Formats: sequence, C-alpha cells, structure tokens
Amino acid sequence: MPTRITLQVTQGKMAGKNFVFDDHDTFVFGRSSDCHACLPNDGSISRHHFLLEANPPDARIRDLGSLNGTYVNKAKIGARKKGESPEQGAQQHHPEVDLKDGDTIKVGETILVVQVHAPATCGQCNAEISESQRQQCEWASGYLCGQCRASLRNKATPEPKLEAARCGKCGKEVAGEIGQGRRGDYVCAACRAKVEKDPWQALAGLLDQARVKRNGEPVPAIEGYEIFRQLGIGGNGAVYQARRKRDAALVAVKVMLARVAVSDHARKKFLQEMELLKSLRHANIVSLLESGALGGAFYFVMEYCDAGDVADLITRRGGRVPLDEATGIMLQALDGLAYAHGKGIVHRDLKPGNLLLVGSRAQRKVKVSDFGLAKNFEQAGFSGMTMTGQFAGTHSFMPREQVLNFKHLKPVSDVWSVAATFYCMLTGRPPRDFPKGVDPLSVVLDGDAIPIRKRDGTIPKPLAQVIDRALAKKVKDRYQDADEFKRALAACVGA
Repeated sequence: MPTRITLQVTQGKMAGKNFVFDDHDTFVFGRSSDCHACLPNDGSISRHHFLLEANPPDARIRDLGSLNGTYVNKAKIGARKKGESPEQGAQQHHPEVDLKDGDTIKVGETILVVQVHAPATCGQCNAEISESQRQQCEWASGYLCGQCRASLRNKATPEPKLEAARCGKCGKEVAGEIGQGRRGDYVCAACRAKVEKDPWQALAGLLDQARVKRNGEPVPAIEGYEIFRQLGIGGNGAVYQARRKRDAALVAVKVMLARVAVSDHARKKFLQEMELLKSLRHANIVSLLESGALGGAFYFVMEYCDAGDVADLITRRGGRVPLDEATGIMLQALDGLAYAHGKGIVHRDLKPGNLLLVGSRAQRKVKVSDFGLAKNFEQAGFSGMTMTGQFAGTHSFMPREQVLNFKHLKPVSDVWSVAATFYCMLTGRPPRDFPKGVDPLSVVLDGDAIPIRKRDGTIPKPLAQVIDRALAKKVKDRYQDADEFKRALAACVGA
C-alpha cells in the first residue's frame, strides 16, 4: 500500500466525501467551478479559498487571501481584513501551515480531517511490512524485516540494531527532519543550505564516500567528467560546464539535490523515467546523454550549448529582442517542442532560461533544455513543496492549470508557457503583472494576460492576435499543442 493522504469531509454539504492523494498533487477549495472541491452557493467561501499541497506523507495548506479565513485546528491562518477587496487581501502574507495526521481544516460550515496513511517499512532496507507480519517484525521504535534481522545477526553483532536515519553528507541523525513515513537517502537542511548555490559540492562529497566504500562496486558514471565552472543556478539545481575525459568533449552537467528522503525504489523509478527521455533526438532539443544518482543527489549529463540562453539574450539586447530575431528563435523552439508533443511528452517548465542557444547570430540554433526534469522530479516528490514552499515554480511563465491540474498537464500548457516566453522577448515583461506584495499564486489563478499591443503598440496586429490566443486563460481557447501554434505563427510572419 503506497503512502497516501486522505481529506475526509466530516461536516457540511459535502460530508462523507473523501479526496485521496497518493503522490505529489495540489487541491484548491473554493466557490469557483474550477476548484477541486467546489461549493458554489456558500457565501462564506471565497472563489479560491485555500490551496493544499500534498506530497505524501507531507501536506501543507495556504490561505489564498479569503474573506473569512481558513482554520486549522481552530486557529485562523489567513483572512482579508474588513473592507479589503480580494486583490487587497491577496497582498497580505498568510503563512503556510504544515499538516499532520488528525488535523482539522474548517471553512464556513465545512470541516475536513487530514488522514496520513503510511505503510510500515523496515528501518534497515525500507521494504514494506505487510499487516500480517507487523507483530513479528516490531523492533525498538520501528520495524525490522526477517531478512535484515538475519543479515545483521550474521555480522556477529550481539543484537540486531536499527541504523538511525542520518544525513548522507555530515552523518548527523535526521529522523525528526525526515518525518514519519519517509525513509531513504537524505541530505539534512543545514548541509543543503551550505551547498544550495553549488550542489556539486554535495554530489562530489557523496562520490568521495562511494570511492572509499565501493568494495569493488563500480563508481557512478559521473566519475568520467571533469567539472570546470558553474554556468547557472535556479530553484531546481545548478548547471556546470564539464569535459568528458574519454574524448575531451564539452558537456553540461546539471545537479539536483532532493529536498526529501529518497528511497531506493523511488530513485530507480525516477531514473527509469529519465531513460525514456534519452530517446528525444531533435535538432532543437538539448540531448540528454547520461543520468544517474548517488544518495539524494541526481546528475544529468547534457549536450553543451555555447551561446547562453534566451534570458541572457534579452539582457544583452537591452531588455527586448528585435521582432525578426525573436520570431526566428520561437519558430525553432516550437519545432523541438512539437516533436516532443508528438511523442506525448510535456515539458512543464518552459521559460527563457530553458531555451539555449548555439553558434553565432547568423547561424544560430535554438535548443529546448530540461525536458522532463522538472516534471519527473516534482511528481516523484523529490522537490518538496513546489507550490507552497520557498522554491515555488517560475510564476511568470506558469499557466493557471499548473495549480489546478498539477498532475496532468497537457501540451496546451506548454503552449501558454512558450508564448509567455515569446511575449517576454518582445516586450521585456511577462504577460501578467505581479504587483509587489501580492500573492503570486493568486495572480496565476485569477490574473489575465495583458494583450501584447497594450504593452507595445508596434507589434503587428496579426502577430498580436496569434500571441494573445496562445495566452488565453481558458485552455479550450488556445492552440492545443506546439505544432498548431507554430503553424499559426509561421502563416502570420510568412515563414
């Protein structure tokens, strides 16, 4: 049985209904028809009242500037002040609250109870302990499966002992930090904070430990690369320039450090997903050459692009990219994106920094980078809380359905994000305004894209119509995939 979270409605018009989360997902409660739990005729509830993020066994709740507030265990965690508009209420900071088993959430007359279901697992190997085996496998404050108990006894220890959960970098005990229901490899918050700007340090340290302990086991493939310098850093990790030792080829290495404990099963499943992405071979997609992991650190060896990215280009061009140049970049990016969409693969994290450039301006090639990395890392739960945490995604390029339909994004969502990137190239600003102090998630949910000609009246009307359609709030009003968007753009500019 997988670890899961259940929200059980015990009081109110929806009493008896359960909402179950068995992997990373979001849940929006409110009056609006697009909410996961919708009570349209309840005046005590705001349109988008609260957001709950589930990453089993963890859950976190965030009030979205509601009129009457959200109560967790009878304590109010957020509400607009009397006389404030929803927009003004959204400007107030309402703290996120971590939830645990048995907590109650109250909105108006509706009460929801949080239930965390975590299977019993062996404290040594993380294998699941069945209900029928629990009694015989009980050990100290946890469980020890028969195989591990026998193995430990064979090591001539007086009595089998459970190994404490420890940080893979500094070795300190981290059971309290990991939380109940999680076991696996983990780098503690203090060590992670030290390497947040240079996660290669964490991976290099783990590699050094692996060399010492390998006992004839093969060293991970990253051993074959020489890291030179950091090329960039973002919320999901850092990218480094490297040289492959066997042929001196320049490559890029991305290192991502999980923010939760990583079990062997979860790590293997994630790396299997990444193997599928190695088959993406297109002139406008950055090739993934190798991937692997050690503990909670993951690495991805990719094709190196020597001319920076579109975010750098916008800066080099003084804040805006000329129309012809920006259009050429977009047509190439859409070529690569359409190829991936044709294979059923959604990017999920398109933004200027993920459109990489190769060669000079006269012979430039554009390559879409990071296919599947953000999506698979988030859905595996390794990124921790991405909507309610301090590492939330890039809101400027996030379609609203990324909040409302977190698990099941389709190519149409990439259309919004790549169009937002095009818009930013042409105007120097994102499609939506994010006023200072306003909750960015409220803007993502309720804000409209500003028509591009209101930003810049020199944009040709036919082109503006194409971009504005790609940025429509309603999914059905947009181009449905990159190929459809590309054909409309090409027809508009005569390409």
